[in-house]
Amino acid sequence: MNFSLTLGLLLLPAVALADPLALERELNELRVEVEVSELETDSGAGIESGLVQVMITNNERFKVACQLHPGEIEAAPGLDSTPITIIAPEGRRALTMSGEYGDSTLNALLTCIRDE
Repeated sequence: MNFSLTLGLLLLPAVALADPLALERELNELRVEVEVSELETDSGAGIESGLVQVMITNNERFKVACQLHPGEIEAAPGLDSTPITIIAPEGRRALTMSGEYGDSTLNALLTCIRDE
């Protein structure tokens, strides 16, 4: 069997399991857990349209405020920053982001700060 073909087949599961969201994080040294999952995807004419969810668990003893911001390429009509979400101590909340993007991964920035 061709070496390139074998290597491609071995790498296929890793590509198929790639995160739907490339998430940059500015957590300001807060103890929060972040999980990313894809809720739905639709493809057409080379454009991906999807909805991703970021689940945040606050492990601090105080409230935190978190927000998702679209990446530079994704910053377009229909892809706005999500509202600021306040998460209670030991609480868990989901943030979602949807929109159309040119490749198979949506880029975003998650920011979290202590809520006074």
